[in-house]
Amino acid sequence: MTAGLVGVTVFLDRDGTLNPDPGYIRSPEQYELFSGVADALAKLKQAGARLIVVTNQSGVARGFLSMRDLEAIHEKLAHLLGEAGVILDGIYVCPHHPDEGCECRKPKTGLIDRALRDHAIDLSRSYVVGDHGKDMELAKRVGARAVLVTTGAVTPQQVEGLGDVGVVPDHVASSLEEAAEWIRGDARTRLHQEAVRTPEGEHACDAQSVSESAQRS
Repeated sequence: MTAGLVGVTVFLDRDGTLNPDPGYIRSPEQYELFSGVADALAKLKQAGARLIVVTNQSGVARGFLSMRDLEAIHEKLAHLLGEAGVILDGIYVCPHHPDEGCECRKPKTGLIDRALRDHAIDLSRSYVVGDHGKDMELAKRVGARAVLVTTGAVTPQQVEGLGDVGVVPDHVASSLEEAAEWIRGDARTRLHQEAVRTPEGEHACDAQSVSESAQRS
């Protein structure tokens, strides 16, 4: 395993991001991943990233499925990802109706707050990937990078409209594969910049400057 993304956390929306969103998925038989998702997540995992799903599932509160049904769907998700060698670090769910006013329904931060209690997460090294404006707003609220995938129901007009409400994504990708590729590059660049800013990195830069100066003289 290459460890280039150790310390990086990727929060993933579920429906429209990992899998097609036909409405309310009510059974494991209905659940399938988008093509390429498992391989994309495998590359992030192999690079050392933590992968956590954060998902609104109001179908439970609406009576479309039970919590046991939801657990069975997530067992199917784990199985499909496991075939590519991917083990999720967590799945956090809001089962509430939008009218309940809970603290965990995205874009509120409750799901990520729960993840923070369970894992040593540095939000400044984190990404939120989703297909909806509420995912982008969640990212901005917690101080993570926002990556919008257009695999869900989002329209080009809605993407443009995100700027009007101050939740412009840091990157827009046509697939989770493209999003994962961008995250790998962006995270490595940022981690390198952080290393350069440390005292050890500054000394290394100073030594390089002295060496270059000596070669010119």
